[in-house]
Amino acid sequence: MNKLTLERPNLIVKNGKPQAVILDLREYGHLLDIAEMKSDLNELKKIKRTKTTFRPIEEYAGGKL
Repeated sequence: MNKLTLERPNLIVKNGKPQAVILDLREYGHLLDIAEMKSDLNELKKIKRTKTTFRPIEEYAGGKL
């Protein structure tokens, strides 16, 4: 089996314009992790801007506490 090692991302160019990128699988996974963390951070910022209200636990337990 052949092993391909990429030193850097490789661009696929069509008509002189970049169309796609070939990445190492680990680098791709790292980029997905970064995107997920950014999404989580944006969601936390959104939550922080809203008013938080609390209800008694009994409302959720159906009075069984």
